[in-house]
Amino acid sequence: MSVQKITTLNSATVAFSATNAQPTLSRLRKNSGRLLGLTALAFSMAACNTIPKADTRPVLAVPNIPIEQTYGAFDKETVSNAQQASLAGQRWQNFYSDERLKGLIALGLQNNKDFENARLAIEKARAQYQITDINDLPRIDGNAGYSRQRQRGTTGDNYNVNLGLANYELDFWGKIASLKDQALQNFLSTTAAKDATQISLISNIAQSYANLSYSLAQLQLAEATVESREKSLFIASKRFEAGIDPKLPSLQSSASLENARLAVLRAQSSILKSRNALQFLVGGPIPTNLIPTPAVSNITSQQVFSAGLPSELLRYRPDVLQAEYNLKAAGANIEVARASYYPSISLASNIGLSSGSLNDLFKSGSVGWSFGPSVSVPIFDAGRLDANYDVAQIERKQTLAGYERSIQTAFREVSDVLATRATLGEQLEAQYRLQDNFEQTYQIADARFKAGISNYLDVLDAQRSLFSTQQGILDLELQKIISQIELYQVLGGGANLDVPTVIPVPQHRNLVQVVNAAANSNKAKATAAIDAASSARVVSAQEALAIKQAEPIEKSTFKPTAVVDINNDGKTDAALGVITEGTTSKETRIKEVSVEQVPVTQIIEP
Repeated sequence: MSVQKITTLNSATVAFSATNAQPTLSRLRKNSGRLLGLTALAFSMAACNTIPKADTRPVLAVPNIPIEQTYGAFDKETVSNAQQASLAGQRWQNFYSDERLKGLIALGLQNNKDFENARLAIEKARAQYQITDINDLPRIDGNAGYSRQRQRGTTGDNYNVNLGLANYELDFWGKIASLKDQALQNFLSTTAAKDATQISLISNIAQSYANLSYSLAQLQLAEATVESREKSLFIASKRFEAGIDPKLPSLQSSASLENARLAVLRAQSSILKSRNALQFLVGGPIPTNLIPTPAVSNITSQQVFSAGLPSELLRYRPDVLQAEYNLKAAGANIEVARASYYPSISLASNIGLSSGSLNDLFKSGSVGWSFGPSVSVPIFDAGRLDANYDVAQIERKQTLAGYERSIQTAFREVSDVLATRATLGEQLEAQYRLQDNFEQTYQIADARFKAGISNYLDVLDAQRSLFSTQQGILDLELQKIISQIELYQVLGGGANLDVPTVIPVPQHRNLVQVVNAAANSNKAKATAAIDAASSARVVSAQEALAIKQAEPIEKSTFKPTAVVDINNDGKTDAALGVITEGTTSKETRIKEVSVEQVPVTQIIEP
């Protein structure tokens, strides 16, 4: 359509006179009227750009899950109510009671490379925030130069030394402040990512510890079974040699023994894999004194496992917090795009020495200086500002969808763990009853076989059933331990809750803030940045519906001004025109739109 045109009112056009130009704070206040005049001129020149209105409405997240309701489907050891706080409120040092496990977790947090990268990412984000914060400070540059030139038959030298204030932008429209807020939210997002890495690392170490423990228990069971079946094979072989039994029982006993030996080999392989996984997570060799005992019964002293309410996930789950900070950063980016519509007002100054002779360079007559503001006004940009603003809005909608999905994912993960735990206790009780039954069956079958009443096939069946049941008990006991670890993880437990996060605060303020803004502490500014009114807020389906009903509805009309036939087939392939947007009144919206209840549904992962 056209190219962007920027009109710049530089110091040569609107510079203050030498007698009035004093780069002091008091003088800046006196000249505020002139700056306002320049601003008014800039606005008049930029009238062709329609500046979007600031959107002060809260960002509403509607994940469509029962946030304030209790969880369902949990066992007798698990509760979900508002009276008992979530397990996530406990530090991992207090939740886990196994001292060997706690020692391994401490080693992992010290040596694991993924966690180290997460910590370094925080340091990088803090440094990036400091860079953004420095933009509030004027930059003074110095330079010196020498040139030799020939003009009109005359050759001359030029020496110069200059000290100048680079273009220092006055943040009248909040662009620099929004960039700083965006950097702060990115820092907090990185901090939340570190917490998520820590929680995942602690959980993985605990699960690997439990896997190793029960692999050792499986090995013990398999070795005991081998010993028992060797005795059975010895008896069957002697009975065959004595002519009491045919060879078939001896062959069956030998096959049963080989199956038990295969179980030993599989358990040994599982132990090696579990040790390798644990060693990788810990980041070094596992000390001998930290190797778990077989079949650890308890890794936590917790008797009742409180899941709290789904709403507590918003406070404890670091991935949800990370999504919230990303949403706030996207909101700050909208303000940056909106501030780009306004003129950019900068201050520039320069003082220096210039002379044709080095000996005369430092004489009084060689001193020169300049000071003045400059205003850069976007007159016509072919829609770039509008496009950037639209992109910023779409990105916030995307991050809002990501925020809602993070809540849904957290809710689903907790519900899945609770569903696993719901019948785990009953399965264990049933498995232990089976073990008692098969133990008696084996004893009776073995006694009958030795008495010559029944054949050896009954003994083998009882042996296999008993061994399988004992293996099933170990698997279920492992699942019970794993479910405790997973429940603590999905609730958001495992971060250093009692260690305050070091939040960078603004150290510098723009001159506009110094002149006009009321003084407040850096701590207050940081708190305000974190708890900004534009942050996301989770609402119920009914509340969201009421808010939607009260908002104006947006309308748009398209008036084509030209049509395009690309392939010359007589059909319109595209149309160019003008889009006119507007909104109806709240009253009209309420009359036109019927009330529709939003269903609260369970989240099903695609």
